[in-house]
Amino acid sequence: MSVKQPGLSGLIHTVGEGLEGHVSNRHLALFGIGFVGLFFILPVLLLVPESLHLDSATPFESYRRVLNGIYIDAFVRSFLFGIVTTVVTLALAYLLSYYLAFATERVRIAMTLIIVPLWIAYIVRYFGILLFLSPAGPFADLTGIEPGLLFTTPAVIIGLANVYLPFAVLPLYNSLNAIDEELINASRVLGANKWRTIAKVIFPLSLPGLVAAGLIVFILAAGSFLGPAVLGGPRQTMIANVIAQAFLDNFNIQFASALAIVYTVLLVALLFVFNAVFSLQEVLEKI
Repeated sequence: MSVKQPGLSGLIHTVGEGLEGHVSNRHLALFGIGFVGLFFILPVLLLVPESLHLDSATPFESYRRVLNGIYIDAFVRSFLFGIVTTVVTLALAYLLSYYLAFATERVRIAMTLIIVPLWIAYIVRYFGILLFLSPAGPFADLTGIEPGLLFTTPAVIIGLANVYLPFAVLPLYNSLNAIDEELINASRVLGANKWRTIAKVIFPLSLPGLVAAGLIVFILAAGSFLGPAVLGGPRQTMIANVIAQAFLDNFNIQFASALAIVYTVLLVALLFVFNAVFSLQEVLEKI
């Protein structure tokens, strides 16, 4: 007589019953908050004393160096690349998400094709784009553009948009898919054509997903290291590359920490402005 082994669902059920009454939702939240605090907030706070020259007469020397024009350019370039990448990615993601939500029944297949690239390492994907855009690659053969787009700003934007496109599609598709079809049908019954329905009904109702997708893509793109390192040249250097060079190549931990602190402060300030304009809590509640 064989004894049937419990499956994964049975194991989860057994563990859940054992924990019931002992672990509350507050405990579960504390685990997550504790993890974020220990491995994100604390390391960032440790950068503050590390960035100061406490044993010298000029403890803020690293922050004074940050104001050098070269590093200011890197900050500005990072945020500009983040904005341009966000605009390009959102345009592509909205078209793709609209198709998934309203124009095809093969959502699972299409969504799988979108998610699969997330399983591939960024470095592999960037090198694939590098080969595609190289002077001897398919892009140059198809367009006749010499010497190609490689090591230019468009190459970096194309690479960033390609890598972060799935991160924009997922919240956008979720937002579009949640729109009540009765509202769309009512718009058409009242005489609105397809484009007017999109402009007056679908687009406004999908704004929460658009805002969330834009925020995700901007944060990821502005802090990108591999994209400009693989596809760009000296004129495409972003702040993440500067921080990595200061820390890994020059072993200047204090200056690298100061750059990281300034970048974090600027990013948090932008998030506060973003929240004041769009109210992130309301946006996230509607996704």
